[in-house]
Amino acid sequence: MRPSWIGLGFVGLTQLTQRYRPTLWGWLYNRLARRDQRGELLFMNYGYAKPDGEESLTLTAQDEIFRYPILLYAHVVEGLALNGKDVLEVGSGRGGGGSFLVRYLQPRSYLGVDLSESAVQWCRQTHRLAQTQWQVGRADALPAPDESMDIVVNVESSHCYPSMTDFVREVVRVLRPGGNFAFCDLRGEEGLRELNDCFSSSGLAIRRHGDITANVVTAMDALSPDREKLTRTVPPWLRAAMRDFAGLKGSTLHRMLAQGEFRYVSYQLQKSS
Repeated sequence: MRPSWIGLGFVGLTQLTQRYRPTLWGWLYNRLARRDQRGELLFMNYGYAKPDGEESLTLTAQDEIFRYPILLYAHVVEGLALNGKDVLEVGSGRGGGGSFLVRYLQPRSYLGVDLSESAVQWCRQTHRLAQTQWQVGRADALPAPDESMDIVVNVESSHCYPSMTDFVREVVRVLRPGGNFAFCDLRGEEGLRELNDCFSSSGLAIRRHGDITANVVTAMDALSPDREKLTRTVPPWLRAAMRDFAGLKGSTLHRMLAQGEFRYVSYQLQKSS
């Protein structure tokens, strides 16, 4: 599969122009979401495949088709007790992850925040769960009071943000003492250094840190056939770019992850008590 110059150019713009990064990614996510009439894009992450021998997660038939994207959420919050806790997800998208967290892990409350008005409206209409709210908001100005959350979740969203430092500062502000930040995303070599510097200077203690690139690439391979079908829902001139964006097997992003030019990492960090 040959890379798309449109896709490469788009990714390049998001890397070079921090000021317009939310607008560029927001445009792309909204375009895909508007064409998703059947709810096939409840998740837009690249997924996670459990290592061989690890206990499998039991899912309902309704959720089984989203196994790999759900497993990414299960991985990032693994070991954190959400039951009875107040949870904030930043970059909640179409709400698949939030719905999973609420239905399976039973937090006291869940607030999903996303920059996209259309995504938030979709969630309000689709995921009508008790103690669950969906709200438009920015990562660098979270719509939550100081020390109001026990856990903040951020899955494959931070690469869209103009400032990781401003986002983490907001995470620290809204977390209660002893609260946890569950994070995962992909970065290039320079981005990883910046990410590590940001977390090291945040005042949060790193509880867990891992490179899950191999798990994500395996999931991308498994998801490729179904996501290839979804790329056909966009105009022909945009399909090659969508293959890159969706991380299909053989695409530029898939190759960069498989060859180590990009890495996918997960963290759990904790605010001091």
